[in-house]
Parts: sequence; C-alpha cells; structure tokens
Amino acid sequence: MKDKFHGVFSLIFIFAAVVVALIYMLSLSGRLGLIYLVIILIANPIVLYSYCAKCLCREDACSHLFPGKLTRLLPGRQQKPYTFGDYFWTGISLAALLGFPQIWLWQSKSLFIAFWILLLGGLIEILFLVCPKCKNENCPNCKLT
Repeated sequence: MKDKFHGVFSLIFIFAAVVVALIYMLSLSGRLGLIYLVIILIANPIVLYSYCAKCLCREDACSHLFPGKLTRLLPGRQQKPYTFGDYFWTGISLAALLGFPQIWLWQSKSLFIAFWILLLGGLIEILFLVCPKCKNENCPNCKLT
C-alpha cells in the first residue's frame, strides 16, 4: 500500500474538488446539483472504460488502486495503444466533469480557488509522483518509453 499512497492521495484531492463543486451547486439549485451529479456518474465510468480499462497496470499494479479494481466491472478491453477515440472520450468526460461547475464556482471566489487548489494538487501528485513510477507503456506520460 505504501507504493500506492500518492495514487490514492491524488484521487482524494480530485474527489474533494468535485465534492466542493457538487455541494456548492446543490446549495444553489437542486436541479443544477442533480445535473452535475449525473455528469459525475456518467463521466467517471467513461474515463474508466476509455482510459483505465486499457492500462497495462490496472489488474495488479494500479497506483490509483480503486480505478484499476473498478475496471473489472466494465466490459473487457485489450491492453494496447490508446486510440483517438480513447483520448476523445476521456477528454470530453474530464472536460464535462471539471469544466461544467466553473461558471457557478466563479460566483464564490473562495470555492473556485479551493476547487482549483485541490484539483491542481491532485494533478501535481499524478504528474510528478505517480506517472514516473507507472509502467503503462501505452500512456503518453509513461517515462519508460
């Protein structure tokens, strides 16, 4: 588990950012919060299927721990290089997940800043502490290729 600390910690940061946005949006409007909740519930499985399910490490060496295990619930995919479609659906899902709440978060500068500090904290963890140890040779961030 020690090897997975930064992978799990980065997901906690990102999860916290999304929760900040969700709670704020729910406080503004139940309908708005529900729309964002639906985006969360749709975007995450798409990312898991489009990206994580093709990762060479997902079964036993996933640094993020949970996404690798969750891919077992999805239809199987071959571990081979990512396609344009894989990047496209991952990008669209992440853009919706992280971009949708920005207009409303901007109304509360402190929550907007909190969201971005948490999100950037998670991304920095991933890029500098998770990616260098990852063995997914198909990932463009993999340092082995």
